[in-house]
Amino acid sequence: MCAALAFATEAPARADQLVLLASQWPSVPEGHELSLEDQVTERINQVGNQLGEHLDLLSHDMVQLHIDARHRRAHVHVECGSSELLGVGLDSDIQFDDENAFVHARLDLGFHGHSLEVALPAVEMSPVAYRGDYGVEIKLPLFIRQF
Repeated sequence: MCAALAFATEAPARADQLVLLASQWPSVPEGHELSLEDQVTERINQVGNQLGEHLDLLSHDMVQLHIDARHRRAHVHVECGSSELLGVGLDSDIQFDDENAFVHARLDLGFHGHSLEVALPAVEMSPVAYRGDYGVEIKLPLFIRQF
């Protein structure tokens, strides 16, 4: 009888200790795989960079594309010709937010060994809809004043 009484009093105390330990040290989550959002982001990175490799190969290094979906960035580089004769290059960084794309570009021109780099103004691109037709609105700042 004493043994049964001692066993009955220890069971709730042990259960309280297990609950206390579980609250202090939570268990490891069941799934160790990436979330669905991270899986989609990684897949976009893979497909975009694979497309960039194919563009690079098919264009003989004239067009280069690199996509970083995790940070919502893309880098596009287009170059043709050479600066010894006649060369034109466009280098752009694109940053995306929820709806818009912000493009920072630089134009490189080369002619008979002389080169000129032109920093183009930042451009903002946004999707628009007008009477059922879809398009892209391009915002190009013509005048910039800084104080």
